[in-house]
Amino acid sequence: MISTTDISKVIAQSQGQVNEQDTSLIVAHLPALNERLAFLSESFSKSTLHAIAVKTNPHPKMLKHLVDLGYGLEAASIEEVNMAIAAGCPADKIVFDSPVKTRSEIDCVSGMTGMLVNVNSLGELDRFPSKPTCIVGIRVNPQVHTGAPEMFDVSRNESKFGVPVSNAEAILEAALAHPVQALHMHSGSQMKDLEVQRQALISLKQLADQINAASPGQIHTLDIGGGLPSESLSESTRMAEYGAIVQDIFADSQYHLVTEFGQWVHAEAGFALSRVEYVLDQSRVFIHLGADFFMRDAYTKARPFALNIWDDAGMQIKGPENNFDIAGPLCFAGDYLAHGVALPADTSEGNWLSISSTGANTYALWSRHCSRTVPKCIAFDGDKTTIWSERTTINY
Repeated sequence: MISTTDISKVIAQSQGQVNEQDTSLIVAHLPALNERLAFLSESFSKSTLHAIAVKTNPHPKMLKHLVDLGYGLEAASIEEVNMAIAAGCPADKIVFDSPVKTRSEIDCVSGMTGMLVNVNSLGELDRFPSKPTCIVGIRVNPQVHTGAPEMFDVSRNESKFGVPVSNAEAILEAALAHPVQALHMHSGSQMKDLEVQRQALISLKQLADQINAASPGQIHTLDIGGGLPSESLSESTRMAEYGAIVQDIFADSQYHLVTEFGQWVHAEAGFALSRVEYVLDQSRVFIHLGADFFMRDAYTKARPFALNIWDDAGMQIKGPENNFDIAGPLCFAGDYLAHGVALPADTSEGNWLSISSTGANTYALWSRHCSRTVPKCIAFDGDKTTIWSERTTINY
């Protein structure tokens, strides 16, 4: 978790970078991000390509930071492919996973040498030329349940994603009839049961081995997706456990592995700040970040956030506490960040409220509801803050 010392530094330094219109700030904590990326890399074999999901945090400066560190990018749309290219990502470190690629999009990426393009259905293979220079992969639905919430569970039997692994014979026939060189699997976000995921990985490897038995060397890349929930770093992380499982399964194989982590990388590496605008009846606090920033939380079970109150000098306000409901700025009844949260009783207008663990699926999902501006984005490098982007008005 990002330390209160660093939050204090950001608040103090940002005062020369904000004005009265900057009622909220989005902060990327680069040391925390870099530490998580290093941990990710250390958990897998050195040859593994980690393509970080663009959709989790698509800020252009963030994408460039990831590329500059040598990581790849996973794109879920042609727009994200173009963003990855604009960030300087080489084609052979880009993964394109959209389930609804148009014919023109496929024509475009087919000539991008080394880009991994995963098809969502066997029929999609017919849209590729006979000799593309991209790497064509087939997304396989492992048909497992890893404990992911239903909304994020993409490997159910009825999932819209991928070809069911139970159709192995059809996958084999299609792979042999088309220029397929990779298989792809993603079991879903927030997966909890790593032993079930182990079996899914084994089934993917067996399918690749089966194709290679019929056509030696045809499948050389396995994209195993992402999906781990965010966690703090320690010696007993699920990421380390998962990395050990992956290395055990593929220890004696020559497959080039690709991952697509997003939330695990970003969530704990960012926080947000909002001005307190109103305090009503010592029981309700109104702030400038709500379901526009926390859209995913508005439609799922809200996650807990560490919340603290600060003054402009970056001093944390402490003392006797009251329980407060934290209300956002949008015009619908469900726009609450939290209920019954203990905050200092003397919380007042103009204070800063810090909100932890906001690096993933927040800026990326900013809502147009009520047409509020996207906040200023700031990066903290451990020493100083830098403005990544100014407040942005949504244009229609």
